[in-house]
Amino acid sequence: MSETKKKSDVLIELAKRRGIFWPSYEIYGGVKGLITLGNVGFEIKRRLENLWIKYFVYSRNFQIIESPVIGPRSVYVASGHEAQFTDKALKCDKCGSVFRADHLLSEAGINVPEGASLEYIDELVANNMVKCPNCGEKFSKSFQWLLMFKTEIGLGDLGYLRPETAQGIFTEFKRLYVHGRSSLPMGVAQVGMFFRIEVSPRQGPIRLREFTIMEVEFFFDPETNTGPSDDRYLEETLPLLTAEDQEKGVSELRNVKVKDAIKNNFFSNNWIPFFLVLTKSFLNALWIPDGSYRFREKLPNERAHYAKQLFDCEVMLESWGWTEVAGFAYRTDYDLSGHMKVSGEDMSIFISSTNKRIIPHVVEPSFGAERLLYALLEYSLRIDEDKRVYLSLPPYLAPFDVSVFPLLSKPEFIAKAKEVADRLDGFKVNFDDSGSIGRRYARADEIGIPFAVTIDYQTFSDNTVTLRFRDTKEQRRISIDELSRELSRLLSPAKPIV
Repeated sequence: MSETKKKSDVLIELAKRRGIFWPSYEIYGGVKGLITLGNVGFEIKRRLENLWIKYFVYSRNFQIIESPVIGPRSVYVASGHEAQFTDKALKCDKCGSVFRADHLLSEAGINVPEGASLEYIDELVANNMVKCPNCGEKFSKSFQWLLMFKTEIGLGDLGYLRPETAQGIFTEFKRLYVHGRSSLPMGVAQVGMFFRIEVSPRQGPIRLREFTIMEVEFFFDPETNTGPSDDRYLEETLPLLTAEDQEKGVSELRNVKVKDAIKNNFFSNNWIPFFLVLTKSFLNALWIPDGSYRFREKLPNERAHYAKQLFDCEVMLESWGWTEVAGFAYRTDYDLSGHMKVSGEDMSIFISSTNKRIIPHVVEPSFGAERLLYALLEYSLRIDEDKRVYLSLPPYLAPFDVSVFPLLSKPEFIAKAKEVADRLDGFKVNFDDSGSIGRRYARADEIGIPFAVTIDYQTFSDNTVTLRFRDTKEQRRISIDELSRELSRLLSPAKPIV
């Protein structure tokens, strides 16, 4: 392996070779924007999702549901997606290739502000003589590209594959409000697949057409539910890049204590900084270090159509720079009001303390699971002085809890190793008796298994085993009777800080 090889290249090679992820449908030439998760990648992603649920659902006593991925057209008319969920695209007059305009121009060294008009895009293309990278011919006028996949529900009834899970929560609000004991604030979460027709995805696992989102729709009364009752979050510090600073050309982060940020009116409500603090705690649990992520407020022309204020959580990645992994939108009452208008159903509720009927407001923390998975892998990749390549994953996110190895491939060693593995029935065990012990350690290290238990000669005399630690290669003797208790302690994840 070349010492000059980029970390991301090493990671992509490792991901393919060890069953983490790879491009889908390779026997047909592959399809951009689609990946397959292998056995190892599936397990890491599932554990990542479960950790998110622990932090953002169970710790807050929120509801969690699962709604359909297909929705009738009327849902996405009401939500504004059919009219406004678009990207600007360019189509070649000759070969018919279609490109996302801002990506193509950016690759040509031309900066395109988010929210630029079609006329401005056409002006940039003409002034810079941008041609089709496939055939060298001119582009036709830029146009809006709808990002939702169309489908049919039954025969002839137009529907869409969902572009977010949120509408499956908003449309069920009345029932969920009853399930939530008819009180606010109320959080409802969902983890599931959603779909976007990316015009020309070119960023491997970062920009996909089908991916998993982890969202909370947090409903509150802006008059009476002004913020969390637990004020510990106010003492936390956040790395912020405000819209005001960006408009002034300032790119340096403000590391601001939350209570000071609130005092200076950085946030439209106090629930946004609470969820940012919870996210900081979650990123720490992923071992993504401070200084490697920031919370950037989107400018008005960058915000989604439903958002009054929007912060992105961005992580610094080697190949793609600052990359969005989560968004925090203040959606006001936009969605419930839209569904109330189109469906005719009353989405308002009565607040006894104010004697008023209101339509609840919403703050939405939304996380991309695949992007977080990639960030987790990139920050966990290690190449030590011996050229050992391994994933230093948090133990509770590794694809296996522990490996169990017989030192030698002899019947008595294998039988004892299987006996030990069977005793670890509460753990996901990787049992391996093929090849040398050194090769087995290397294979386990590569996919991030944090601990290895080796049955050796001493095991037969004193009922102890060697417990090896992935990152340091340290080895300790431990009684088989104590093994389960010690592994439970070592695999325990951190708790949220708020």
